[in-house]
Amino acid sequence: MRVGHERLGHLDCVAAGPEGASRGLPLLLLHGLGGGAWCWENFQQRLAERYGRRSYAPELPYHGAGAGDGRLGDFSIETFALFAAGALEAIGDAIVVGHSMGGLMAQKLAESFDRAGYVFMASAPPWHLFRREYWPLWRWTLRQPARLLLHSLNQDPVLLSREMEDELINHRMPPELRAAVYAKDVPDSGRAMVQMCGGRIYVDESQIHSPCVVAAGADDRLLPLADQRRLAAKYACPIEVFDRGHMLPIEPGWEEIADWLESWCAARESARAVSTPAPEY
Repeated sequence: MRVGHERLGHLDCVAAGPEGASRGLPLLLLHGLGGGAWCWENFQQRLAERYGRRSYAPELPYHGAGAGDGRLGDFSIETFALFAAGALEAIGDAIVVGHSMGGLMAQKLAESFDRAGYVFMASAPPWHLFRREYWPLWRWTLRQPARLLLHSLNQDPVLLSREMEDELINHRMPPELRAAVYAKDVPDSGRAMVQMCGGRIYVDESQIHSPCVVAAGADDRLLPLADQRRLAAKYACPIEVFDRGHMLPIEPGWEEIADWLESWCAARESARAVSTPAPEY
């Protein structure tokens, strides 16, 4: 595998590909709240070495170098999506994969960019989270110090607590992996967090014409399966359910999901090849 760093639009990306010629369309991999390009290391290695597929994992602003910068607190989902759009335009045709908050960014991209496919993986929905299935999230939130809530409402950078991550996000990981993941997490935008909780995002599904699919964890305590099914219904697309929690790209057994992703991508490419008429001479 060959790994390097490329500047796509205004984002630094980890670019990974096979030693030889790549096969198939490239992937744009969008990380979630508090994460970074490192979230996709497993997928990038497997997709490159086993399938010869090239991929790009951008680092959202102030998530890598400069993490914790106070300006991050005012970044919106739409702002993040605009940065991702610049990377996507630099790549050209591609398949976009977004995890968690990255999945919501992918939905916004799909609204404006017709591409080979979009994968919404354990994705945040565009509607509010004040629903019965989100009771575990709100039960945890109500137990937290008021300063954490005030940071979010004030649109300051917010770092999720280890207790929250262990209970809702990383509960399907062994303790040593939980610790390693939490050590890499960075503060993220309080504004984006408030947007996701309050449903202050609009996605017009009638403008989405690219193939889409939802990938969900049956034991996702943060963004539960019931709402992932609702997301698939919104976009009239299939849903693939795995016996996992929220962190599908990292949890033990991630190989199954990476292999499924490759199969889905290959199927989309085959379908496009069949539907494209041969040139006339």
